[in-house]
Amino acid sequence: MKLYFCKSNDLGGWLIRLATFSQWNHVAIGFNGTVYEAVSGDGVRKIPESPFRWPKMEVVEIDAPNPLAAVNFLEQQVGKPYDWMALVALPFGRNWQSPFKWFCSELVAKAVVMTGQPNFLIKKHRIFPSHLWAVAPFLKKKRPKQ
Repeated sequence: MKLYFCKSNDLGGWLIRLATFSQWNHVAIGFNGTVYEAVSGDGVRKIPESPFRWPKMEVVEIDAPNPLAAVNFLEQQVGKPYDWMALVALPFGRNWQSPFKWFCSELVAKAVVMTGQPNFLIKKHRIFPSHLWAVAPFLKKKRPKQ
């Protein structure tokens, strides 16, 4: 599986980075050429990997013991709305997790949990792209020794 850390140059991206103390304002997850993400206009969607591009993007390939469990979870989330209240709640520290609507980083974090990734140890009620970026080195796919 791949994690896509994204940065846009628009006002919304800048505000999210400012509010979350992050260099990234969006994160998505992909498997076998499909990217899943939660975006403000469409909610949770899946798109082909090939047109998925941001002005700045880093891709981290992670170890996923059970990627199909994550894909099954993500398929069930497609079409659910974006969690606008998550953005409104940023300054107030309120727990906004909901199984009925998603903010990008929470969708990705839940999908990583569903893979059975043993090194995913974030225990927060709010997860930002910066939290995922911080743990990404521990989730990386191990390269076989040659």
